[in-house]
Amino acid sequence: MSDVYIVYSREDVGQAERLVKTLSTRWDVWWDDKIVGDFSTVIEREIQNTKCVVPLWSPTAKDKSNVKDELRLAEQYNIPIIPAKIIPTNAPYGFNGYSAVDLLGWTGEDDHPGIQHLMRKISTVVPPRMAPTRPSAIAAGRVPLPSLFLSVSSHETQLVPLEALKALRLFGTSTVLVSAYDLFPPRRPRGIQQELKRIRAQGGFVLVDSGNYEATRRDDDSWKPQDFELALEGISHDWVYCFDEMDPSRDRKRAVGQVIAAVERDRKFTKAPVLPIIHAPATRSKGYDLTILPEVVRDVADQLQPPMIALAERELGRGLIQRAQTMRRVRNELDRLSFYQPIHLLGTGNPWSIAILTAAGADSFDGLEWCRVAVDRQQHRLNHYQHFDFFAYQAQMAASAITVSALSDDNIDYAGKVAFHNLDYYRELTHDLQAAASTNRLEAFAVGLLGQSNSKQLRDQMPDLFR
Repeated sequence: MSDVYIVYSREDVGQAERLVKTLSTRWDVWWDDKIVGDFSTVIEREIQNTKCVVPLWSPTAKDKSNVKDELRLAEQYNIPIIPAKIIPTNAPYGFNGYSAVDLLGWTGEDDHPGIQHLMRKISTVVPPRMAPTRPSAIAAGRVPLPSLFLSVSSHETQLVPLEALKALRLFGTSTVLVSAYDLFPPRRPRGIQQELKRIRAQGGFVLVDSGNYEATRRDDDSWKPQDFELALEGISHDWVYCFDEMDPSRDRKRAVGQVIAAVERDRKFTKAPVLPIIHAPATRSKGYDLTILPEVVRDVADQLQPPMIALAERELGRGLIQRAQTMRRVRNELDRLSFYQPIHLLGTGNPWSIAILTAAGADSFDGLEWCRVAVDRQQHRLNHYQHFDFFAYQAQMAASAITVSALSDDNIDYAGKVAFHNLDYYRELTHDLQAAASTNRLEAFAVGLLGQSNSKQLRDQMPDLFR
């Protein structure tokens, strides 16, 4: 017995095959490519025993007698019919009463709004058998998953925002996060707008953060949503995080409402997608109340279906293992949805944290480590910036010609040499992380970073981490 039966015209076999491949990640899908035996007998048996039928509307399908015959069989056996329109056309005569999902222009992307809509509709009839799987990329392929956004900030970094963006552009960084706090017109560095335009012109993806990180660290209570709006004016960007609610309610429904209200308010400030940030309520003991966090994240995802949802890593627990356990709870809750919801962790640039939290279910990260510390790429550990003297030899063997040449370039100061060394490391780390995730080898990747003894402790305390 199948969960989903695909009805299509032979001329649309390519699109039907793509749909079967996508839906099979969640359901048992049947189409006539599987037929063995008498055609008409098998067709009637499969339609009678399936749980829903998904016909593909197209000009050729509209006039095909076999398409109409299969749909009549579905109606005869009271099988739910959920059409999907793949080419502009009317439904076959007699089937106009069914609301069709718009799959126009879909070429197999997991994050296409139409395919997500179709999966939601199927889920109302047939609960998915399997949890949704992490797509290889989002944002029309521009943001591979897992991904690392290299952050730029005026707070406690070795490079001021403008110089940091210049370094990222020169290095060809593909995903960049910049703080709205540093884009506020009264303190906006001259030339930063042009740098962001150049980054995007060469294929980079720019994500603007709310600026609350810098405002909080500086005890700046004057930073408000209206300032956030001004900061976005004239700034070239792809996505924006909402101006987050830093003091969320402990009531689940109210907490969800606060996040959605912030997103809806900030959508007026930009034409780009606005992504939610969800915080956990602080406790008197300087920790965070995580009781309802997974449910709040799922509710926000279900109502907004955003490209990503951000959580602050520091709020997920005191230690890294507790943070991974919380992230796993969040992912388990999100697995109940009909679609895959990517999660971004704010302030995560430590290689160990990235590896472990990816295995726990996080998909995207950002960090300032590349312009704050010096990486020991042999041990995958972070050191004080001035300790680069002991790792400069590693930069001489970097894959990037920019990193190698920076060592002997008198026009690049010490901070720049360290930054290019770090950038080379993080590019390789991200590439290896993505390869490990795509081949289900995250455990081997983590062992390579943490070592055998630390990995054993991790497995002992989180047996289901590398499931």
